[in-house]
Amino acid sequence: MNAQRELLRIEIEDVEISKLARLLTSYTTGVFNQTLRFVAKVGGDTRYESGTFSSNHMFDPMNPDEAYAPRMVENLAKLREEIEADGWVVTEQGAQSWALTFARPEST
Repeated sequence: MNAQRELLRIEIEDVEISKLARLLTSYTTGVFNQTLRFVAKVGGDTRYESGTFSSNHMFDPMNPDEAYAPRMVENLAKLREEIEADGWVVTEQGAQSWALTFARPEST
């Protein structure tokens, strides 16, 4: 019997910060910022989390672009290193650079 293969998917998650902190950030930068992080999930279960980064992409903050999200690339690279060190391999690349799906190699 062949068991279903476990898939790990990277998603973006909005990190709740206080309204005061959000207001101060917006006031000092002049731009609304959203604090985000990458999470890697199997089903609904979070297995890995990246550090946080800010996105000030006004039109679609949950789809950050490197130009509007300092530290995004760095946090994604660190998360990938951690995931791959645990034996996961990339099996699929989505439309965004961060939209990755991983699986564990099947043993023979």
